[in-house]
Amino acid sequence: MNIFENLKMAFSSIAANKMRSLLTMLGIIIGISAVITITTLGTTLRSTIKGAMASLGSNLMYVRLTERDVDNYYDSLEVEMNDEDFFTMEDIETLLDTYPGEFQIADETPVGNASLKNSKGKDVAINLVGAYDGTLTYNSYKLIAGRNLSMDDVKYKKHACLVSDIFVEQYFKEKEEPVGKTIKVTLSTGIVQEFNIVGVYKYNSLSNGMGDRRTMSTPVYIPDSVGKAITGIHGETQFMFMMFTYNVKYDAEQVKADMLKYFNSLYAGNKNWMPEVVSMEDQLKTIDMVINVVTIVVSVIAAISLIVGGVGVMNIMLVSVTERTREIGIRKALGAKKRTIKQQFVIEAIIICLIGGIIGILVGFLNGELAGVIANSVIKSNPDYADILGDVQIVPSVGAIIISILFSTLTGVFFGLYPASKAAKMNPIDALRYD
Repeated sequence: MNIFENLKMAFSSIAANKMRSLLTMLGIIIGISAVITITTLGTTLRSTIKGAMASLGSNLMYVRLTERDVDNYYDSLEVEMNDEDFFTMEDIETLLDTYPGEFQIADETPVGNASLKNSKGKDVAINLVGAYDGTLTYNSYKLIAGRNLSMDDVKYKKHACLVSDIFVEQYFKEKEEPVGKTIKVTLSTGIVQEFNIVGVYKYNSLSNGMGDRRTMSTPVYIPDSVGKAITGIHGETQFMFMMFTYNVKYDAEQVKADMLKYFNSLYAGNKNWMPEVVSMEDQLKTIDMVINVVTIVVSVIAAISLIVGGVGVMNIMLVSVTERTREIGIRKALGAKKRTIKQQFVIEAIIICLIGGIIGILVGFLNGELAGVIANSVIKSNPDYADILGDVQIVPSVGAIIISILFSTLTGVFFGLYPASKAAKMNPIDALRYD
C-alpha cells in the first residue's frame, strides 16, 4: 500500500467520524490559534512601535559625559567638574563642520512665558523657547509651512521664529498667511521683542499636553542664541549633555561611530571624564528584544495546550485502533506488513493534527485582524494618536506559521506513534476473533 492510499484512507476515516475528528482537533486548534495570535500581535506591535518611533524622530542621538571607571552614569553627577571638562558650542560647531550634513542640534533653552494681543485685542499666551535646527524633530513636531530655523539664524542671532498651527488660529484671521509676518511679544519680565515668522509647525498634544485650542499656550521657537541673550546668558556656553538629530540618509551605526570618534578625540587627554553616545536605535533594539522575549514566553505557555491536544489525538487514535481491530486483522491476513499498518495510523494522526493546525492558523489570523480593527478604531478616535501611529497594519509572523505547521506534523507523529505501534503489533488471528 503506497502513501497515497494511506492518505485516502485517513481522509475517509476522518470524514466518517466528523464530529469526533473535530473534537479531537480542538486542542490543536486552540493551541495553534493562540500561538499565531500572540506572535502576530507581537510582530504587529514591533512594527507599529518602529513606525511610531520613526514619526516621533527615531533619528535622535545624544552625547553625555560620564566619569571614567564609573559603572553608573548617575554616580558621576555628584563629581565636581572643572571648566575644561565641559564641551562648548565651538566644539559642537567643529563637529558639524567635520561631518557636514550628518547632524542637527536638538537642544532647547526655556526663555519664559510671554503674550501678545491678536487683531481682536485678546491676549494670546505663548512659551518662548530657544531652539536649533533639530528641535522640531526632537519634540515630534512636523513643519507644515515655511522653513525651519537654521544654524545661520543661531549664529547671527536673527529674530526669526517658528509658531504652531494653534498659535496661528489664535492670533491670525482665518486664511491669513502667517509666514513672513512680524509679531511683538511681551515676556512676563516686561521685556518686549519682535520676531519674524519663518515657519509653522503642527502642535502635537499627545506628547505635550491637552487643552482648549482657543486658549492653550504653545511654544514659539526662536534661535537659541537670541533666547540666551534675552535671559542674560552671554559668552561661551558649557555643556555636559546635548541632544542631536541625524540625517536618515546616513547609516545610524556609522553616524554614532562618527560622533563617538569625534568626542573621544576631544576627551583623549581628559583623565576624569569620557563621552558616551546613545541613539534612539539603541532604545529600539532594547524594546524589540523585550517584545521578542515576552512573545516567545507567552507563545510557549500557549503552546502547552498543544500537549493537551496531542494527548486527545492519542486517545482517539487508540479508540480508532480498537474499533478497527477486525480490519487490521483482515489486512494482516492478506499480507500487510507491520510497517504498512503503522504508517497508516501515523498518517491519519498527522492529517488530523495538520487540519487542526491549519484551522488554528486561520483562527489566529482572524483574531489578529479583529485586534487590528479594534486598535485602529481606538487610534482614529484621537487625531494625535492617528498622526503618530497611522493605520495599524497586521503583520503575521511567517516564522510562527512555518513552526506551527511543523509542530502540528510532529505532534501527529509523536502522539500517533504509540497507537500505530499497537495496531502494527496485533496478532492477526486474535484480531480476526475480536468482536
